[in-house]
Amino acid sequence: MKTLTHKRLRYFSKNKPRFILLFILVISFITHSCYKDRLDLDKIAGGKWTPEVAGPIAHADLSMSYLIKDSKNIWKEYPDGLLSLIYRQNAITDIAADIISVPDQQNDTTFNFSLSPAMQVGDSTFEYLVFDTQFTGHNGERLDSILIKNGLMEFEVTTDLNHDGYLEITIPSLTKYGVTFRKRIDFTYSGNSSTTVKVTASLEDYYLTLINTGGLHNYLKEYIKVSATKLATPDLSPYSFELKQSTKGLNYYLAMGYFHQHTINIDETSIPINLFDNQTVSSIFIEDPHLIIKFHNSYGLPTDITMDEFYAEKDGVKKNITSSLLPTISINYPSFAQIGQSDTTTLHFNINNSNIKDIIAMNPKKIVFKGFAQTNPSGTPTDNFILDTSKIMVDAELEIPMYGRALEFELRDTTAINTGDTPDYPNEIKSITINLNSDNGFPIDVKLQLYMIDSLDNIIDSVFKSEGHLVAAAPIGPAPDYRVTSKQHNLARISLDQSQIDSYNKAEGLILSARASTTDAGTKVVKLYSDYSVYMEVSAKVELETNF
Repeated sequence: MKTLTHKRLRYFSKNKPRFILLFILVISFITHSCYKDRLDLDKIAGGKWTPEVAGPIAHADLSMSYLIKDSKNIWKEYPDGLLSLIYRQNAITDIAADIISVPDQQNDTTFNFSLSPAMQVGDSTFEYLVFDTQFTGHNGERLDSILIKNGLMEFEVTTDLNHDGYLEITIPSLTKYGVTFRKRIDFTYSGNSSTTVKVTASLEDYYLTLINTGGLHNYLKEYIKVSATKLATPDLSPYSFELKQSTKGLNYYLAMGYFHQHTINIDETSIPINLFDNQTVSSIFIEDPHLIIKFHNSYGLPTDITMDEFYAEKDGVKKNITSSLLPTISINYPSFAQIGQSDTTTLHFNINNSNIKDIIAMNPKKIVFKGFAQTNPSGTPTDNFILDTSKIMVDAELEIPMYGRALEFELRDTTAINTGDTPDYPNEIKSITINLNSDNGFPIDVKLQLYMIDSLDNIIDSVFKSEGHLVAAAPIGPAPDYRVTSKQHNLARISLDQSQIDSYNKAEGLILSARASTTDAGTKVVKLYSDYSVYMEVSAKVELETNF
């Protein structure tokens, strides 16, 4: 005996968003039970016996609320019960640390130092010097301050001083937890003509403030104390000092200043749409679709977004999304009081400012966007800030309300037929009549059909004659609600003749087909609400013919 697998029930569950497929369950119920397996008749010799057996096969009372209960993440329900499908996707740009960096710095200086002629062995003397050290950026940035994440400051001192001494470098504008940066470099005379000493200081968690006034740009002041202790060696004053100072691998938590113009790419991102999968005719028209794109910007600077690719695609055919909001949008950015937060800009593409209705009318498989952000687009210096983690997050949400109309289109899928252990007795079944009784609470006409196919997927027969069985739509009320006013009762009797029974026994698979349209052949607009439901009862009468 051949039995229909339950794969289609799993397929239906996985594809709940396609509300039309609710009615395909009817097909599963029709083929759910084969009465040859249920009858256990002893063969009785001596003539022909033609009993009739009738009984229920299945019943179901299914509603949209049941269908969406496990899929709340893709369904939106309004207070009045109207349903919308939601498709979401997001993208994240590169973080600021990968876009705007502080290059390694190198600052060298030389100076002379003399001992006092009256100094005795063991006496010490010192002198203070002040230097301006400049920081430079890759793009001519103005750096006001940097909260340093990590980095190193390296010092190398070379001197011909033939006495002991040290340099002490103090940078008042470089502090850590309120403590000023100070580094001492000791050198001991060893009889050589020159002495070189290298030291390294970690800049982790230091806060650096730079000078950008009085014609100075990205400067800081360094105070150097030069000290020497006289040994029993001749005084060869003046002595020369060469100080090489470098800053390497500097990364920031937070930087303030003006960072000029940088281009930040928004990589190509697509929103997959599976509502229109498995359609053989593309004819769904949505009345009020919405595409919402949100830019969450944590860069503290003016930014423009340009969408250089923005289209819908179906089977390789592309259609550009056009709107009065495009192509370039100035997005919001956080203020200094909002450091560490994002500011959001929302673009709402609707039927009044875009061609989104035409886009959805093509029943696309995906919507694709790609663009770039331009920082400080005007080029006018303003006060900026960036965090190392600053980025632009893009959230895209396509809302397809269950509000529209559908001209006749077809949804199909295929299931295999498994051969069980029970032997076939096709000659014993004279006829099968299936009764399908339903109360349809959906404003949708559905023509149901079940095709039997061979191993090459060729159709060899069908359950319903002609085009299929019509499950009529429920009537609807006036605008703007377009609510179903009462359920539509449908009763069908389907008789399978001997050739259909024979075809079923030969078939290797079944094609489930639902050709659907909204009320009045798709000419009227309808809405789908969460309380819509359909009730179905399936029963069968089997007539056998056997010898006794």
